[in-house]
Amino acid sequence: MSRSSERELCYVLKSIPFRERDLILQLLSEQRGRFSAIARNGVQSRRFGGTLDLFTCSEFELGGKAIRIAESGEETLFSLESGVIRFAPKTLSKSLEKLGAASCLNELVLRMLPPQKPAPEIFKLVSNTLVGIDEAPSEKALPLVNAFILKMTQWLGVQPALTRCLRCETPLHEAPGESVQVQVAQGAWLCDPCMPGTGAPRLSKSVILDALHSLLHPIRKVEFHADLDDHGRLLELLEQHLQYFVPGFDREKISSIRFLKSPGLLP
Repeated sequence: MSRSSERELCYVLKSIPFRERDLILQLLSEQRGRFSAIARNGVQSRRFGGTLDLFTCSEFELGGKAIRIAESGEETLFSLESGVIRFAPKTLSKSLEKLGAASCLNELVLRMLPPQKPAPEIFKLVSNTLVGIDEAPSEKALPLVNAFILKMTQWLGVQPALTRCLRCETPLHEAPGESVQVQVAQGAWLCDPCMPGTGAPRLSKSVILDALHSLLHPIRKVEFHADLDDHGRLLELLEQHLQYFVPGFDREKISSIRFLKSPGLLP
């Protein structure tokens, strides 16, 4: 397979050493979506510099040839000839919360996006979320991950129904009490009068309001009001939501989420 040389703006999602000095990378671009590439002599390379670092957005020159790496022929391995950094996070390495959040973003994209399918809206979402995590205080990293997951469920068409009680359709602000009962299998919630005295997991109305704002507004304009304890519980239930509604997530947990659940990250 051959192609003329071209340049493409990409985020680095994953990097794996290959042979002695090569790197195989998973990249995300606006036009090509998620795809694989090889950087020959990419280990500690002056030619590539920091362009191959995780979470970095670089403009890469793709070589004229691509190697088929799957028997089906659906995925190919492109060659990286050179790169120029366009965005490099400044604060991720200084905050375990931010590093865990950025790692979770990359893992979700790797698992949700099929290879070589254009996804310009996901490219922009990843870009805005990473910049938001990099620029915001560390305590905002977890809420931004929740907002990102909710945006991804919206893109996949499996977003939870959050505005009204599943059974009586009472609006959130009219539901009695300060919390509601979550029904993971229905992707919705019930107010207490509709299902009294059960052991269903609960979420505060405040964090559900944060979730609603996350679905309705650009991610860098979402204002979060619930505390980190609430967002920690929301993250756990969003993970269950993905396991229930997104194929493949029931077979393997999101490994990077454990960093956001660590005792040092949540009060």
